Amino acid sequence: MSLGTKIAWDDTVLPFQLDVSDMRGRVARLDGVLDGILKQHDYPEKVEALVAEMALLTALIGQTVSLRWKLSLQVQSKGPVRMIATDYYAPQQEGEPARIRAYASFDRDRLTDGAPFDQVGEGYFAIMIDQGEGTQPYQGITPLAGGSISACAEAYFAQSEQLPTRFSLSFGKSTEPGVGEHWRAGG
Repeated sequence: MSLGTKIAWDDTVLPFQLDVSDMRGRVARLDGVLDGILKQHDYPEKVEALVAEMALLTALIGQTVSLRWKLSLQVQSKGPVRMIATDYYAPQQEGEPARIRAYASFDRDRLTDGAPFDQVGEGYFAIMIDQGEGTQPYQGITPLAGGSISACAEAYFAQSEQLPTRFSLSFGKSTEPGVGEHWRAGG
């Protein structure tokens, strides 16, 4: 893959529609944006994985909303990872990129050897949409369930929006010859 082709796909969300199947969706890839978010913090790898999953979901969902200002996703839990919060800021002008930020709060001493989602205990998954000054913010909440943050997002869409939604995500550290280890995500 040429450098130009690689750059064209980095940090991208592409919509698609399959008319015959009555299906639409998004394909996303986060590279530099995700790596930049995670490099700002000193998270253990399991917490990084949860933040990566949440940031990818935020990009996929944020791009689908006709948004004037901000979409936020949030996980609140009683587990070792107490909170994960992400924000998607809509582009200011046509053709400009959206912005994403993410943060996690956790108790390092309570982290276990289990899978990343095992670090999240009982709690809730929330989606908040704020269209800016003069509007009433929207908030939808569902319990944490299903074994992943993407399963929680699917449950939210099934319960709150009555919209069949599926996420297929992949995220982790990538290594390439001549390039240091870095985070990537796609869905």
